[in-house]
Amino acid sequence: MSRINSSCFLAFALASAGCAHVPTEKERQSSEIHYDLGIQAQQHGHVQDALQEYQKALEQNPGNPEAHNAVGVLLHLSFRRLDEASAHYEKALTLRPSFSDARTNLGNLRLDQGRYDEAIKLYEESLNDMQYRNGYSAQGNLGWALYKKGDTANALQNIKSAVTTNPDFCLGYKNLGIIYDETGKTEEACRQFGNYREKCPDVADAYRREGVCQAKLGRVEEAKKAFAGCEAKAQPNEQVLKDDCRSLLDHL
Repeated sequence: MSRINSSCFLAFALASAGCAHVPTEKERQSSEIHYDLGIQAQQHGHVQDALQEYQKALEQNPGNPEAHNAVGVLLHLSFRRLDEASAHYEKALTLRPSFSDARTNLGNLRLDQGRYDEAIKLYEESLNDMQYRNGYSAQGNLGWALYKKGDTANALQNIKSAVTTNPDFCLGYKNLGIIYDETGKTEEACRQFGNYREKCPDVADAYRREGVCQAKLGRVEEAKKAFAGCEAKAQPNEQVLKDDCRSLLDHL
């Protein structure tokens, strides 16, 4: 085979293999820097900037599982582009099969989609990881998925275990309150919404839910206090919630 033909054959072989580029050490370091910048932007609520930084991280190193997971979270929760988010979560798991945060996040996405069986399977897989630090989140959301499937007893058991593991798990108390409220156990619902408000004192929704629950029990003064707290704690981007709490307070 001539040198030209050999070169052509090599070029074709590389093209057929996708000419996979192995990131240099400099590119990997650059990817980590952009990822860290994305985390900082996201912590300050600048989701557009965060997404741009994560995308730059992936341009430098497409094999960065943390960046894929981070992009997935933003696309899922901030932009509601669920199919794209799913692809990034799945890519993160392909790159790192033991990445339990990404597996739980994919479970959360499946939960949002109403694909409860898939969500439950993913949460259970995360909980099998004995080194997973955020297991309480997977267990709490497993409980919610079980509740949506009609298994209230196991739902409560899992969510209670989650808040026992992490007493500051706000979503757990919120979901316990919702379950007890929807199953007619209003007194216990109010207690759990009270826990939600105590553990998350800056979350206006916690005050609103506690206020509605207290009003159901005829505890007017407690309800007024909760609705006033909701109005005071509502953030500038929660004007609808703020107005709702003001309206509820006025009608007591």
